Amino acid sequence: MPEGQHKRRAPRLKRKRIPGYVPEAEAAAELNVSVRTLRKWRRQGVGPPYVKVGRQVHYSVESRGAWLREIETRPVRSERAL
Repeated sequence: MPEGQHKRRAPRLKRKRIPGYVPEAEAAAELNVSVRTLRKWRRQGVGPPYVKVGRQVHYSVESRGAWLREIETRPVRSERAL
């Protein structure tokens, strides 16, 4: 290759959004956890449902909300408070 010329790289394809789904990093930010935590949850079989398209993991906005409602904790009234 002549001096001063660089090898051309293939253009990076822009990922298209899947309607109703968000990428793993965005889901982690919205849940206030790290991407590493989401990956750990997937290995353990816990956490919100997800889909994998190719190598990319996506989380449904709707199913994340359902998962959050499912793990919601309700306060328990103690008898002393009565």
